[in-house]
Amino acid sequence: MTRSPDSLVPSATGQLAAEKRDDKALNCWLGGKANLRAATQVNAVSASSTPPAIMPIQLDLFPGRAYPLEAKPATDRNAARVNPARRDGVQGGGTQRQRISTTGETLLGPAEATPAGREAYKGETRKRGNDVGQGVRGGRNTCEPRENRGEERAATSIHRPKLGKAAGMPPRGKAPPRPHRAKRKAPARFDNARKLQRTLYRVAKQQPERRFTLLYDKVCRQDILQEAWRRVKSNKGAAGVDDVDIDEVREYGEARFLGEIEQELRNVSYRVSLVRRVHIEKPGQPGKTRPLGIPTVKDRTIQMAVKLVIEPLFEADFMPCSFGFRPEKTPRMALSIIAEKTQAGYTHVVDVDLKSYFDTISHELLLELVERRVGDVQVVRLIRAWLKAGVLEDGRVTHPVRGSPQGGVISPLLSNIMLHEVDRQWCRGDGTMSHAVVLVRYADDMVLLARTEVEAREAWERLQSQFAALRLVVNQEKSRLTTVEEGFAFLGFEFRKPPRRMLYMWPRKKACQHIRNRVREVVRSFPSSASIGEVIRKLHPILNGWCTYFRVGNSNRVFHEIDWAVQSELQLWLRRKHRCSWRAARKHWNYEFLYKRCRLYRMVGKVSHLPGLRRTPPEEDGRRAGCGKSARPVR
Repeated sequence: MTRSPDSLVPSATGQLAAEKRDDKALNCWLGGKANLRAATQVNAVSASSTPPAIMPIQLDLFPGRAYPLEAKPATDRNAARVNPARRDGVQGGGTQRQRISTTGETLLGPAEATPAGREAYKGETRKRGNDVGQGVRGGRNTCEPRENRGEERAATSIHRPKLGKAAGMPPRGKAPPRPHRAKRKAPARFDNARKLQRTLYRVAKQQPERRFTLLYDKVCRQDILQEAWRRVKSNKGAAGVDDVDIDEVREYGEARFLGEIEQELRNVSYRVSLVRRVHIEKPGQPGKTRPLGIPTVKDRTIQMAVKLVIEPLFEADFMPCSFGFRPEKTPRMALSIIAEKTQAGYTHVVDVDLKSYFDTISHELLLELVERRVGDVQVVRLIRAWLKAGVLEDGRVTHPVRGSPQGGVISPLLSNIMLHEVDRQWCRGDGTMSHAVVLVRYADDMVLLARTEVEAREAWERLQSQFAALRLVVNQEKSRLTTVEEGFAFLGFEFRKPPRRMLYMWPRKKACQHIRNRVREVVRSFPSSASIGEVIRKLHPILNGWCTYFRVGNSNRVFHEIDWAVQSELQLWLRRKHRCSWRAARKHWNYEFLYKRCRLYRMVGKVSHLPGLRRTPPEEDGRRAGCGKSARPVR
C-alpha cells in the first residue's frame, strides 16, 4: 500500500512487525481472502490458556516499579452480537446533529432513522477497518472541511449557547440568589464570668467535701460586676430606700457606678442599706397581701455578684427533684415529672405547703449550711449583713431575727440551700429516689407521690419531722393527703385523673381570675383619647406570657373563656370611647375586627401537651379505631 508523503502513517520501511501484519491482513481482506489477523501471534497468545512470560518494563515515571504487559483478548463475535452497542457510543441513529453529553461530540448524518444494535448486522458479519489512522473512524483528519467528511462523526466540539443579555434577550428581572452552603457554626465563646462559673462548678462536682476559701477577690472583679449589673438592669426593679432607680444610675454613669462599688469592696468599706418593705396582692386572692423587701440598686448589684460566684458551688450539690429558681430548670420540667409518675401508677398525693417560708428561715442554721461550701469569711459576712439588714416599713425600722427578704436577689438561692437538706433525704444525686415515694419541689411548694396510702402517710410523717429539724412551720390548713381521682393543685394547675383515663390538667380558677383582673386593669388605664392599637400593644406581652405558661395542659376550653373576656373588655372600652350602645359595639368591633384586623393576641389553638399527656395512636397502642360517627378507640 502506497502512502503519500504528507501522510502521518509511517512507511513500510519504518513500520514495526505488528503494523506490517495489520497491512497484510487488510490487503487480504480487500482481495476477498481469509482474514489472517486471527492467526497473528498476538491473538494466538491471547487465546492460549497460559500466557508467555514477559519481561517487565522499567518506567521512567515510577522508578523502581515494573508493570508486566497485558495482552489484549481476541474479539468474540458472539459477545459482540449479544452486546450490540456501536463503537461510536450511539445506540440509536437518526438525527442530523446528535450531541453526546459525556464528550460534547456531534454526530452528522441524514435525518432519517438508521438501524442500530442487532438490526445493523443482520445477515452479515461485523466488519472492522484496520486502516484507521489519525482522526476518528475512517482515517479522516479532524482538520478537513465539513463538506469532505461525509456522514461520519464531526470533530470534537462543545457548543455553548448564548443566554440572557449576550443573546440579545430582554432581562427577566432579578436573578434568584445562589444557594449558600451551610456555614459551620463557630464554637460558643463564653465571657469571663461564665468561664469562672463553669470552672467552679467542675471543681465542686469533683470534690463534694471541699470548702472554697478564696471567693471575695472574684466578687470584686470588674467583669463579674459588669455581668451582675447587666442582669440587675434587665430585671428593671424598683428603687430602694434611697429612691435611686435604674434610669438614674444610667444618667450617673454605669462605669463610674461600678468603679465606686469595686473600690468599696476592695477597701472593705461597703455597708448594707435598709430594705424597703411593700405589700403586694396575692394573685387570685383578693384582700390578701404578700410582704416584699426591695433592696437598693447598689445592694442588688453586689448580691448578684455574690450569687454569680457561689451559685455554681451549690448547684453541684442540688438534687434533680428541685426545679425552683435554678438555672436551666423550668416549671414545665416539674409538671412533666408529675404527669409521668401519675400515669405510672402513683395515685396517692401529699400536697405540702409551708407557712410564711421566707419569713421563718433561721439565720444561724442557714449560715451553717452556707459555710459547708463557702469558707471565705468576707463572703459570709456579706450574707449575714443582708440577712440582718433593717426593714423600713411605714417610717419605722425593724431588725428581723428570722427570715430572708422576699424580693432580694440572693434570697431564692438561700431558700434552695435550706430546703436542700430535705431533698437529700428523698433523692439521690443520680436522680433516683431513695424511697418508694417521689418528691417534686419548686421552691417552697412541693408534692409527694406514692403508690399506696400507707406509703403516703409514712412519707408525710417523715417529712414533718424533717421540717421540725429545720425550724420550719407547716401550714396544716393547706397541706393534705389526697388522690389523683379527687384532684390536687400544683404550680397554678389543677390535676385530676379519673379511673381508667389519662391525667387532665388545666389552669386554676385563681389564675384565670388573676389574668382577667390584669386585663381589666390595663384596658381601663388608657383614656378615651388613646387608640385601640396602643391598648392591644400593651396587652400582647401579658396575654402571651400567661398563655405560654398554661399552654402545656388541657387548657383550650379555658383559653376560649379568656379570649371572650378580653374581647368583651375591649368592646366595653370602645363603647365608652365612642358613646354607642352595647349592641352596636358588639356588632361593629366584633371578632373579625379585633383578632384579624387589629391582630389581638389569640390563645385558642396554642395548646401543646406534655409528653405524659399525649395520647398514643391506636396503631401503636394495640387498639383499633371505632367506626361510624364515634371515632373513639375501642378494645
